[in-house]
Amino acid sequence: MRVLAAYPTADAAYLAASRLESAGIEVEVRDESIVSLNWMYALAVGGVKLAVREEDYDDAVAILSEPEIEPGLLVCPYCGSAEVSVRPLSPAGGVLLATGGPTPFRAQVADCRACGRSHTIAAHPGRAEGGAE
Repeated sequence: MRVLAAYPTADAAYLAASRLESAGIEVEVRDESIVSLNWMYALAVGGVKLAVREEDYDDAVAILSEPEIEPGLLVCPYCGSAEVSVRPLSPAGGVLLATGGPTPFRAQVADCRACGRSHTIAAHPGRAEGGAE
Protein backbone atom coordinates (compact mmCIF):
# COMPACT_ATOMS: atom_id res chain seq x y z
CA MET A 1 0.00 0.00 0.00
CA ARG A 2 1.14 3.53 -0.80
CA VAL A 3 0.78 6.53 1.52
CA LEU A 4 -1.57 9.02 -0.06
CA ALA A 5 -1.86 11.84 2.47
CA ALA A 6 -1.11 12.80 6.08
CA TYR A 7 -3.39 14.71 8.47
CA PRO A 8 -2.75 16.38 11.82
CA THR A 9 -5.69 14.65 13.52
CA ALA A 10 -7.41 11.29 13.28
CA ASP A 11 -10.75 13.02 12.66
CA ALA A 12 -9.46 14.70 9.50
CA ALA A 13 -7.91 11.43 8.31
CA TYR A 14 -11.12 9.46 8.86
CA LEU A 15 -13.15 12.12 7.05
CA ALA A 16 -10.92 11.74 3.99
CA ALA A 17 -10.94 7.95 4.38
CA SER A 18 -14.74 7.91 4.32
CA ARG A 19 -14.76 9.85 1.04
CA LEU A 20 -12.44 7.24 -0.49
CA GLU A 21 -14.32 4.27 0.94
CA SER A 22 -17.61 5.62 -0.42
CA ALA A 23 -15.97 5.48 -3.87
CA GLY A 24 -15.01 1.83 -3.31
CA ILE A 25 -11.33 2.41 -2.54
CA GLU A 26 -9.78 0.37 0.26
CA VAL A 27 -8.06 2.65 2.78
CA GLU A 28 -5.64 1.97 5.62
CA VAL A 29 -5.27 4.57 8.40
CA ARG A 30 -1.80 4.57 9.95
CA ASP A 31 -0.33 6.12 13.13
CA GLU A 32 -3.75 7.05 14.47
CA SER A 33 -3.05 5.60 17.92
CA ILE A 34 0.22 7.40 18.56
CA VAL A 35 -1.20 10.77 17.45
CA SER A 36 -4.41 10.25 19.44
CA LEU A 37 -2.53 9.32 22.61
CA ASN A 38 -0.12 12.25 22.45
CA TRP A 39 -0.76 14.98 19.90
CA MET A 40 2.79 16.28 20.35
CA TYR A 41 4.07 13.20 18.51
CA ALA A 42 2.02 14.08 15.39
CA LEU A 43 4.86 16.09 13.89
CA ALA A 44 7.45 13.45 14.80
CA VAL A 45 5.60 10.59 13.07
CA GLY A 46 4.34 12.70 10.18
CA GLY A 47 0.69 12.85 11.23
CA VAL A 48 -2.08 10.33 10.68
CA LYS A 49 -1.50 8.78 7.27
CA LEU A 50 -3.87 7.35 4.67
CA ALA A 51 -2.59 4.52 2.52
CA VAL A 52 -4.28 3.01 -0.54
CA ARG A 53 -3.45 0.21 -2.94
CA GLU A 54 -1.02 1.19 -5.68
CA GLU A 55 -3.61 0.62 -8.42
CA ASP A 56 -6.09 2.96 -6.63
CA TYR A 57 -3.60 5.75 -5.97
CA ASP A 58 -4.42 7.98 -8.98
CA ASP A 59 -8.18 7.63 -8.43
CA ALA A 60 -7.76 8.45 -4.73
CA VAL A 61 -5.74 11.58 -5.52
CA ALA A 62 -8.47 12.72 -7.91
CA ILE A 63 -11.22 12.12 -5.34
CA LEU A 64 -9.45 14.01 -2.57
CA SER A 65 -8.68 16.87 -4.99
CA GLU A 66 -12.39 17.44 -5.69
CA PRO A 67 -14.08 20.11 -3.59
CA GLU A 68 -16.47 18.80 -0.95
CA ILE A 69 -19.99 19.57 -2.13
CA GLU A 70 -23.33 18.73 -0.59
CA PRO A 71 -25.35 17.72 -3.65
CA GLY A 72 -28.95 18.85 -3.74
CA LEU A 73 -28.66 21.76 -1.34
CA LEU A 74 -28.55 24.36 -4.10
CA VAL A 75 -28.74 23.71 -7.84
CA CYS A 76 -27.84 26.02 -10.72
CA PRO A 77 -31.01 26.86 -12.69
CA TYR A 78 -28.98 27.17 -15.92
CA CYS A 79 -26.94 23.95 -16.04
CA GLY A 80 -28.33 21.86 -13.14
CA SER A 81 -24.97 21.57 -11.40
CA ALA A 82 -24.72 21.32 -7.60
CA GLU A 83 -21.39 23.19 -7.66
CA VAL A 84 -23.00 26.42 -6.47
CA SER A 85 -21.65 28.79 -3.84
CA VAL A 86 -23.53 31.67 -2.26
CA ARG A 87 -22.06 35.14 -1.96
CA PRO A 88 -23.04 36.22 1.55
CA LEU A 89 -22.68 39.96 0.86
CA SER A 90 -22.82 42.09 -2.24
CA PRO A 91 -20.23 44.88 -2.50
CA ALA A 92 -22.94 47.42 -1.62
CA GLY A 93 -24.02 45.29 1.35
CA GLY A 94 -20.42 45.14 2.52
CA VAL A 95 -20.12 48.93 2.39
CA LEU A 96 -23.41 49.35 4.27
CA LEU A 97 -22.29 46.86 6.90
CA ALA A 98 -18.87 48.51 7.29
CA THR A 99 -20.34 52.00 7.62
CA GLY A 100 -23.12 50.96 9.98
CA GLY A 101 -25.89 51.55 7.47
CA PRO A 102 -29.06 49.43 7.12
CA THR A 103 -28.57 45.99 5.54
CA PRO A 104 -31.84 44.80 3.99
CA PHE A 105 -30.87 41.31 2.83
CA ARG A 106 -33.89 40.03 0.91
CA ALA A 107 -31.84 38.26 -1.78
CA GLN A 108 -28.37 36.86 -2.25
CA VAL A 109 -26.32 35.99 -5.32
CA ALA A 110 -25.22 32.43 -6.04
CA ASP A 111 -22.36 31.61 -8.43
CA CYS A 112 -22.14 28.34 -10.36
CA ARG A 113 -18.60 26.96 -10.58
CA ALA A 114 -19.58 24.65 -13.45
CA CYS A 115 -21.03 27.13 -15.97
CA GLY A 116 -19.80 30.42 -14.46
CA ARG A 117 -23.23 32.06 -14.39
CA SER A 118 -24.80 33.81 -11.41
CA HIS A 119 -28.38 33.90 -10.22
CA THR A 120 -30.36 35.45 -7.37
CA ILE A 121 -31.83 33.39 -4.55
CA ALA A 122 -34.03 34.37 -1.61
CA ALA A 123 -31.96 35.26 1.45
CA HIS A 124 -34.48 33.53 3.74
CA PRO A 125 -36.28 30.91 1.60
CA GLY A 126 -38.53 29.61 4.39
CA ARG A 127 -39.66 33.00 5.62
CA ALA A 128 -42.80 34.70 4.31
CA GLU A 129 -42.07 37.96 2.51
CA GLY A 130 -42.17 40.81 5.02
CA GLY A 131 -43.21 38.53 7.90
CA ALA A 132 -41.42 37.79 11.12
CA GLU A 133 -40.30 34.37 12.30
